[in-house]
Amino acid sequence: MAEQLLSARSCVSKLSPQRELAPCYYNPPSPQLTELPIELLVDIANRLGNSDIKNLRLACKLLASTSTLRISRVFLSANPLNVEVFRAIADHETFRHGVIEIIYDDARLPRSAYEDASARRPDLLRYSGSEQIGVQTNENWFNNERQQNIQEIGRHEFHTGGQWDSPARVEQAAAEMSMQASWTYYQDLVRQQDEVIANDSDLEALRYGLRQFSSLQTVIITPAAHGLLFSPLYKTPMIRGFPPGFNYPIPRGWPARHEGQSSFGAAAWINEEDTIWAERVRGMWRGCQIVARALAQEHRHHHVSEFLIDSNQLLTGLNCRLFEQRCKAYNDIVSVLKHPGLRRFDLSLHIDGQQQLSWPAFRSGLLRRALAKAVDLEHFSFAADTDPDIVDEGDSPPLLETYLPIDRWPRLQHLRLWNLSVKKVELLSFLAKIPPTLSSLELGRLIFSDNGDYRSLLSDIRRILRWQEREIRPRFKIALPRKPYYRDGQAVWLEKEVNEFLYGHAVNPFDARLGLNRVRQGVGVIRDAFIADYEKPW
Repeated sequence: MAEQLLSARSCVSKLSPQRELAPCYYNPPSPQLTELPIELLVDIANRLGNSDIKNLRLACKLLASTSTLRISRVFLSANPLNVEVFRAIADHETFRHGVIEIIYDDARLPRSAYEDASARRPDLLRYSGSEQIGVQTNENWFNNERQQNIQEIGRHEFHTGGQWDSPARVEQAAAEMSMQASWTYYQDLVRQQDEVIANDSDLEALRYGLRQFSSLQTVIITPAAHGLLFSPLYKTPMIRGFPPGFNYPIPRGWPARHEGQSSFGAAAWINEEDTIWAERVRGMWRGCQIVARALAQEHRHHHVSEFLIDSNQLLTGLNCRLFEQRCKAYNDIVSVLKHPGLRRFDLSLHIDGQQQLSWPAFRSGLLRRALAKAVDLEHFSFAADTDPDIVDEGDSPPLLETYLPIDRWPRLQHLRLWNLSVKKVELLSFLAKIPPTLSSLELGRLIFSDNGDYRSLLSDIRRILRWQEREIRPRFKIALPRKPYYRDGQAVWLEKEVNEFLYGHAVNPFDARLGLNRVRQGVGVIRDAFIADYEKPW
């Protein structure tokens, strides 16, 4: 733990350098720079990134006083380094007032092959780790994951043409740590993770931060922080502290499957016949639970207006079965949603298996009642992990209006629906009830269960709903799955073509000759949820 504290202090020292600074008359870096008016120096510093500002602050006292680090985002997870840096920023009398966003990384590192397998097969949680039925040894699992990571980097280099983040990833792969060194380092990370969970130090840090960060607006919970090997979605202090070439199983935390893998039913959130199993199931969403609990309990001490449970297009989400009956986690989420001034709520749900159970999580009324509490909502995103291969099995999903109270959101401006099974007629009826305030609509990877299609949906929006006559014309985006592709996160995006058809004189972008849900190559662009600036023609 001593080494961890030293590492944390090192990170904090980078935020607020303590070294003796030279006066500006002593070997200044540039006479022209230091002779500029103070107002201009401040303006220049405001246009720089934090890495440049850190170097500038070390140059001399004048530049240190006019170049202030901007820390608007902080990270937290079940890792002691993340906790220490989070608390250090919360304690800093200057930095704490600039924080507007907290990101909680809910992707816990699997302790073993058994834990990794149980994320895809919740039934394994009925057994202890020592029983490990049909699970490979820990070292074999770890090494296999490492090999798959290296293979993914090779495929990534091919698909990106060696551009974007690919060169840096290839360079790190060439300097890969040995299997034994990586395994030893990984086991230490897991040990540290267990210590944080045992004493709830991340929860206590979060409560403290909610009181200290006076400008806080947004709280995000995600299982996708680790992104891809050597290319994380978020560079948390923990991830920044990894030694060069550290290759490890990329954690997702929540039960997640890759596109094309067999789906698995979401396990019961409450199970009175097997309480131990249910407790282990709930533990997979520990981060979601403690963040919602802290936001609910500290509601008098924060002004959070945006709450996101975001899978970043991974096929996973919060276990929908907590909406089957009232429970502690449900009550905490309701408390957050009814908080005055909540303007944005993003919800990713793990819904596999609901069709075999007649959709109790959506028909109970609890989800709708919870969402209806957010009366100030302006931005709502709803994503699921629907498996298109079994969408016709079991009962049809309930109508969107059964669980989405669109009539309770008169201020709604942005709506996003992803990976849902819907009927086109039902979707059209739902869109007809959208308030006139809506300015953007995003539909991603929808599965039409009634032989509906995007081509006729767009035609009906133009012909029946007549959105071209609305005072506010919603900007419309459609994301289509990119098939075949070797990993999740990429999609074909249509925006310009859709809006030119709806509001102009362009042709329908969906080509009937190819299929009513397909577009020809050259229509739309490819984007990647894990590479911010990735965009190329389809």
